[in-house]
Amino acid sequence: MKHMKRMMALMLAFVLCLSMSGMAAFADETPAAPSYDYPLTVTDLAKGDTVKFYQVVEWVGETADKSDVSGWKALAQYSSVLTQDVLKSMLVGDPKADPAVAPTGMTSEIAGKLAKLAGNDGKDATSYSDDGKTATYNNAKSGMWMALVTPKDANTVYNPVFVSADYNKETGHEGTVAVTGEFADGVAKSSTVTLTKTASTTEDGWDDNKPTTTAVGDTVNFTVTTTIPGYGEVYTDPHFVVTDELTALKLNKDSVVVTGLTQGEDKDYTVEATDSGYTITFTKKYLQSLKAATSVTINYSAVVTVDAVNAVNEENNDVSIAYSHNPNNQTDYDVKKDTTQHYTFSLDAAGIGKDVTETLKGKKTSEIVKIGKDAAGNPITETRTTSQIGDPEKDYVEGPLNGAVFGLFTDNKGEVPYKDKAGNEVTATSGTDGRMNFTGLDAGTYYLKEISAPDGFVKDSTVHTVVIAAETEKVNVTEWWNGSEWVSKKPTSGTAKEVTYETEILKSYSVTIDGKETAKYTFTNNKEPNSTEIQWEEAELIEHPFPFDNTEGTELPSTGGMGTTMFYVVGSALVIGAAVLLISKRRMAR
Repeated sequence: MKHMKRMMALMLAFVLCLSMSGMAAFADETPAAPSYDYPLTVTDLAKGDTVKFYQVVEWVGETADKSDVSGWKALAQYSSVLTQDVLKSMLVGDPKADPAVAPTGMTSEIAGKLAKLAGNDGKDATSYSDDGKTATYNNAKSGMWMALVTPKDANTVYNPVFVSADYNKETGHEGTVAVTGEFADGVAKSSTVTLTKTASTTEDGWDDNKPTTTAVGDTVNFTVTTTIPGYGEVYTDPHFVVTDELTALKLNKDSVVVTGLTQGEDKDYTVEATDSGYTITFTKKYLQSLKAATSVTINYSAVVTVDAVNAVNEENNDVSIAYSHNPNNQTDYDVKKDTTQHYTFSLDAAGIGKDVTETLKGKKTSEIVKIGKDAAGNPITETRTTSQIGDPEKDYVEGPLNGAVFGLFTDNKGEVPYKDKAGNEVTATSGTDGRMNFTGLDAGTYYLKEISAPDGFVKDSTVHTVVIAAETEKVNVTEWWNGSEWVSKKPTSGTAKEVTYETEILKSYSVTIDGKETAKYTFTNNKEPNSTEIQWEEAELIEHPFPFDNTEGTELPSTGGMGTTMFYVVGSALVIGAAVLLISKRRMAR
């Protein structure tokens, strides 16, 4: 009996094992869940761009209403935009209407609203082509997907791209969400934002972003060219603002002219202008009307106002733009910047630059020095005036003379005075160190002549040719916008926008008198961003001051002056007197 029970237990165990193995075999034969093998691709990228994919519509299975979009449904975060009615209008239209209504496809307005709703759930591209132009995402679930591109180049702005995915037709649903429209072809559409600023004057005709050499009172003409992205209605609240800031200039407010766009009944932009610059804000309506990148030009003029008391003044004139660049975050503005410089020069200036903190700031230049000599040609005093820039042991003159008046002229005979823009003749008087200070000059050729000598000295009437020449070089400048101002170093905390631009600034300038180079100042141009100062450290600075002599003595009357007139008057009177006397004597002799 016991053996019989044991046999029954073994048989039951064997049957149980067979039944379990049969269940396992049955389980292996159950159809697998539908697999997803539709690859999503986006093309026309640039190497280094990155793409994230966001599913916006999914397959949820046929519903009881059997509607035209039955089974397709927007994901929750996009359902406020993609309602079933919107999906039907976008994907199907109304084929039963008379006439039939075609599907709208993916409109720019819907694309913008969806992009704005994208969160942190994007899927990184699975792979990129070798040239970086195509991004692919594999194993996408069936439905409609949105691709947002992050450009490597901050100057590029992309619109969103929409692509569709199916089930594997052999194992699952055969339908597809057939999205159409300008953003649904898998091609990334981009705009490149540009910004350039140039300056020129009537006097020198500089262009190509070269710095402009000016005199106080000159009018400088500026041209700003920028490219506005093709925002369209993808951007629900686009922003594009141009800000131009001037230094040592007064803006001619009525001169600001914008070209390259159309102005209808409503203006495409607003202008806010002050003496020191302007801001142009393009309207939302205009920006949303742009389907492609559009080039805009801004022209204006300004007058140089600085009282240039230094050897050379460098003044920056900056233009910048702040613009929407991401449809997912339209208040995170990107920035670009460009700049021009204008320069004024001086002779024997009171100082180089404005700030005495740098190595050579506050030191006097010595291109021309007035000295006094006695009749034997010796310095009248033992006083020396030395070059503060060059070698004091070599570059000095003895006997500086105070009170000599010099004038600048525009002709080599010294007859046509050089006048400033206010119409005043430009003169300078030598100080106790013999220096004289002509300020606010443009580069170019001048003629220098002594107008009057100090009492007890003979005036030198020689006309001297003075040439101020400037040389420039291109440099790259990198700055960071911290949200409120441009800074020269990347902030250690928070976020900042980095901008690098090329500009052309002063490399050297020289002063030549009568063919002799009396001074040359060469700069290293390790230019600090956002600085209005030339970088003078480690510069090669050479001076050999040109001495203008006055000799002690009594000045003879100059030809054509009052002295010769008096001689003529007295001489004529004597001759007339002698003639009257002679005639009288002859009459008496008769």
